[in-house]
Amino acid sequence: MTIKEITAAIMNEIDEATQHVDEDILIKVFSTIHNANRIFFHANGRSLLTIKYFAQRLMHQGYRVFIVGDIATPAIKPGDVLVEVSACGEEENLVTAAKKIKEIGDIKLIVVTADAASTLAGMADVVVKLNTPVPGSAEDHSIQPIGTQFEQAVLYIMDVGMSHYFMARLGITLTPGENPLHANLQ
Repeated sequence: MTIKEITAAIMNEIDEATQHVDEDILIKVFSTIHNANRIFFHANGRSLLTIKYFAQRLMHQGYRVFIVGDIATPAIKPGDVLVEVSACGEEENLVTAAKKIKEIGDIKLIVVTADAASTLAGMADVVVKLNTPVPGSAEDHSIQPIGTQFEQAVLYIMDVGMSHYFMARLGITLTPGENPLHANLQ
């Protein structure tokens, strides 16, 4: 395959993974995040990198966001929301965090996953099910390295799709170089 053919195949995979996501669920994600005091994001590996895109975009739009595990992340409290990203929905540290917020109470859990029957999905208030196979499963026929299709779908649905939805719903326009929340100490 040529690079163009590989790129086209990957774009088809992303399209398949994102085009069938329930729009009402995405609106519920928007509402849950918008009405939270603060938003905490939690994931592992490359999934963490993809959700950081979305977290930064929300910060640029004025939301108070934190990444679980960062040195300056405060304690989560009632009225906050936790967004966890996991293709399989079974990572022990994410399940432990989900159990912890249930103990605290009044903290919404949003889970983005490839497995709507997973432990995390079962604990969630809102589940975004992406149409990708669980990486490494028998159904995983992606031409990309393990998990990449899921991570790209997270990036497109959450960062690209949801951030533009947030901006449109809130009337936010970002002119390059004029956003007071962009970093300015580089």
